[in-house]
Amino acid sequence: MTTLDPAMNRDTASPRREQRRALLMLILLMLVYAAVFWPSLASMAAIWWRSETYAHGMLIPLISVWLIIRKRSQLTRLDMGPDWTALIPLLGLCLVWLLGLAADVLVVEQMATTLILITLVIVALGRAVARTLAFPLAYLIFAVPFGDQLTPFLQQITADITVQALQLSGIPVYNNGLFIEIPSGRFEVAEACSGLRYLIASVAIGTLYAHLTYRRLRSRLVFIAASVLVPVLANGIRAYLIVLIAHLSDMKYATGIDHLIYGWFFRPGHAADVLGGQLVARSRAGNGSGAKHPFHGAPAGGAAALSGLCDFGCRAGDFTSDL
Repeated sequence: MTTLDPAMNRDTASPRREQRRALLMLILLMLVYAAVFWPSLASMAAIWWRSETYAHGMLIPLISVWLIIRKRSQLTRLDMGPDWTALIPLLGLCLVWLLGLAADVLVVEQMATTLILITLVIVALGRAVARTLAFPLAYLIFAVPFGDQLTPFLQQITADITVQALQLSGIPVYNNGLFIEIPSGRFEVAEACSGLRYLIASVAIGTLYAHLTYRRLRSRLVFIAASVLVPVLANGIRAYLIVLIAHLSDMKYATGIDHLIYGWFFRPGHAADVLGGQLVARSRAGNGSGAKHPFHGAPAGGAAALSGLCDFGCRAGDFTSDL
């Protein structure tokens, strides 16, 4: 008969007891958080529901939870316990939230609400857990509807790309701000033509894919940069091709409902970005150069499937503009 050492049992039970306490504390804090910040959370959800630009926000919390679940084996080995020093930034964030609420600035209120949630995890579970969950927690920031300020800037970039491409094509063009005139007609780069919704969703998808695929920070940053540049360039090319079709058809095509249909075929940029990155990742995984298999052993098509799901949400209403 083997005799178990009582001291060993106590050593094993103690960390588990601490983990249970930390998790219970986190649950209680989440209940209080939900009660206090429910109006701010509901305002974010309302924007996800009614705005095509931020429809992808519905998926962000689910993706974050999935990322956390993938790390459950690591979490069980960590020491969990409250980190009271995190109360200092928590109080600061609560103040920012109150200021945003008082000034009725939704983006400030909602960003503070999200950062408070992240900080509460640190308060309840400690820094070791926070380091392990750094990306899943930080990814929640993509759920905050922000970026509308970029619309005029993106409109101008789209207009500039369109004008340059028309000049290279030998088509006489006169540009007056966001208005483009050619012999066949006059076009306006409207707000919906800025490509903002496509850009935001692309960056969210690209950041997730880079995290899951690459080990090196440089590779991740390069891929994220491509996720920013590709949709901007693709949107400019899309606008140019629509103007070109309208010009060549003497304004018979690409000016009505078919404008929307053509838009779906002029946006291959993000798919090429993700699928190309996946092929490069597989190639590098084969020679051990720093990329890991997409989704850490998940099905090889998982990245493309997830990106397609998110991408559909940002494409669905992306072609309702003058261009």
